[in-house]
Amino acid sequence: MTKRCAWATKSPELMIYHDTIWGKPTKELNELFRSFCLETMQAGLAFQTVLKFEDGMNEAFHHFSIDYLAGLTDQDVARLCENPKIIRNHSKIAGMIHNAKVIQQNPQQFIDNTWGPVNYMQLDHLLSESDPVPDFHEFTKQFVNSFKKMGLKRIGPVTVYSYLQAVGVVNDHILQCRFRS
Repeated sequence: MTKRCAWATKSPELMIYHDTIWGKPTKELNELFRSFCLETMQAGLAFQTVLKFEDGMNEAFHHFSIDYLAGLTDQDVARLCENPKIIRNHSKIAGMIHNAKVIQQNPQQFIDNTWGPVNYMQLDHLLSESDPVPDFHEFTKQFVNSFKKMGLKRIGPVTVYSYLQAVGVVNDHILQCRFRS
């Protein structure tokens, strides 16, 4: 049997996400933004819920295109909130659009704020199954502050840490996981 991080075994959606995306380092702007959006949408929800709406959000948000989302208006937010294929949270959708507009103005700053604090090298926590979850609040302060200074919204330590895990800035795959990068 293939060894995976325990959280990834809870559903087929989580397993696919874990095996193909989570923790794989990327510095590509659109992939970073997509993960940032998904983590923002997760706030208060199980990530499995986000993944169940992923196809609908890919369709509605044009695969999380920064340019597309940056061009949307308040009327578009209201229209999107009527779409049953997506997570219909007005403030999350509005925040995603706002963040797209901010990132569109300086995309390299978003990449630098994501990877710069770790000198563009993945930080590996070398976790085993029995290790407690690392205390990430202190670690994420620099990231949260730089994102807020940039003008991004709907971010906090939990969302930012989840984002950093998703895009591979932090490798929190357990050592026994065959999907470690």
